Amino acid sequence: MDYQHIIYQPGKVARVILNRPECYNAQSRLMREEMDDAFACAVADDGVGVIVLSGEGKHFSSGHDLGTPDEMDDRKDRGYPVNGRGLYKYLRQLNMENAIRWRNLPKPTIAMVQGYCIFGGWMIASAMDIIFAAEDALFLPSHSQYFPIPWDIGPRKAK
Repeated sequence: MDYQHIIYQPGKVARVILNRPECYNAQSRLMREEMDDAFACAVADDGVGVIVLSGEGKHFSSGHDLGTPDEMDDRKDRGYPVNGRGLYKYLRQLNMENAIRWRNLPKPTIAMVQGYCIFGGWMIASAMDIIFAAEDALFLPSHSQYFPIPWDIGPRKAK
């Protein structure tokens, strides 16, 4: 895959770098598809021992891309369900299923968070095994789209 919104650097420590600093690494559909491909490549590569996820620029991720020109063009070109079951299935696959799949990668994963880590940014950071936060990291987690607490502390404590 030719990556446009991430940088993938294979190696013993594989790097997946969100690369849209001009919009604080807002997660477009294309970015999440590229991330999924890069994680799969890292898992398939026997030379990779650990996967590190980070963001280019000042911020890890400002969350979901809600309307940059790139995202709006992609929605126009590939279609975007606007309501009902179609929208639910689309958002479930793009957000929750990816996050659960990334949470279960068979290799250790690390999120390196700096600056903003908002809603969708929290979703992908919390899917990693370990989160290292810089002193300037600002977390704004969401519990309405993807509720990771039962995975993090167990269902009994989460209740």
